[in-house]
Amino acid sequence: MKVVDSVLDLIGNTPMVRLRNIPSAGDGEIYVKPEYLNPSGSLKDRIALEMIRAAEAEGRLKTGYTIIDASTGNTGIALSFVGSCLGYRVAIYMPEGMTAERIRIMESYGAEVHQIRPEGLKRSDKSVPGAEIEIPMRQMCLDIERSTPKVWWARQFSNPANTAAHVKTGREILSQLDGEVDAFIASIGTGGTLLGIARALRERLSNVKIVAVEPASAAYSLISGYRKVPGASDEVSGGIVAEILDSGIADEIVQVTNDEAVAMSERLVREEGLFAGVSAGANVHIALKIAKRLGRGKRVATILPDSRDRYLTEKKYTT
Repeated sequence: MKVVDSVLDLIGNTPMVRLRNIPSAGDGEIYVKPEYLNPSGSLKDRIALEMIRAAEAEGRLKTGYTIIDASTGNTGIALSFVGSCLGYRVAIYMPEGMTAERIRIMESYGAEVHQIRPEGLKRSDKSVPGAEIEIPMRQMCLDIERSTPKVWWARQFSNPANTAAHVKTGREILSQLDGEVDAFIASIGTGGTLLGIARALRERLSNVKIVAVEPASAAYSLISGYRKVPGASDEVSGGIVAEILDSGIADEIVQVTNDEAVAMSERLVREEGLFAGVSAGANVHIALKIAKRLGRGKRVATILPDSRDRYLTEKKYTT
């Protein structure tokens, strides 16, 4: 193992793992990228570092500033981690109902965590589409940034550095799989993972199949052409999600229920030894369907976005 100067140098360059037990004979091969091996436990470390460094380079984030953002958990944790390492104060605005583990992790890094109750949120399913329920928190961040000196709102939902970070992730996948990828699957939260990796893959593989995954409980479905939450301004909605739809980069958009995502996350732990979260279960649930459809000799790649340690008290497919 190499010696690094900072824990931030350990972000990225996660391995690829071939699933040996979940696929059946005759299925395509499934390769997963365990992003929970990033230092704070999720792929969001990549975008936190990229967004912060870009803002510093552009002069929008300086010594003495506070970083703020709306998050259902992983981006908040990553910003808390990277921000604290770089000497910034961090405040995260998140919807009530996220697992307690996420709050404790953020607070461990020294972040202020503000839980906000999203009005009118009623679901029979436990899955949580972040793009829907984060709107009030994003509006708060916008208002705070406008009214408070020395505050920088990360804007993960629309920040081009989010997508740029995952172009690098996609190039890692290409290198690790020797440029042989027939399909890529990813859940859509803010959309940066899917769009960035898809762009990198399409640079070299014009025929690679890109499959976007969303919670079946989404009130505003990408399948139906959702681009932004009705009534929300462009400053707090749309962003990368709209780019995905407008670009047509996703060949297929599919939905996964909370139960399906949880069931596959259980299989990943017990059958493959991969201690990944529920969104990983959603991704692999669809990856298995695509692998069966494509058949032997084809390669399907996907992401395991975060660690199971933030789903111990309650299992939710959170994007």
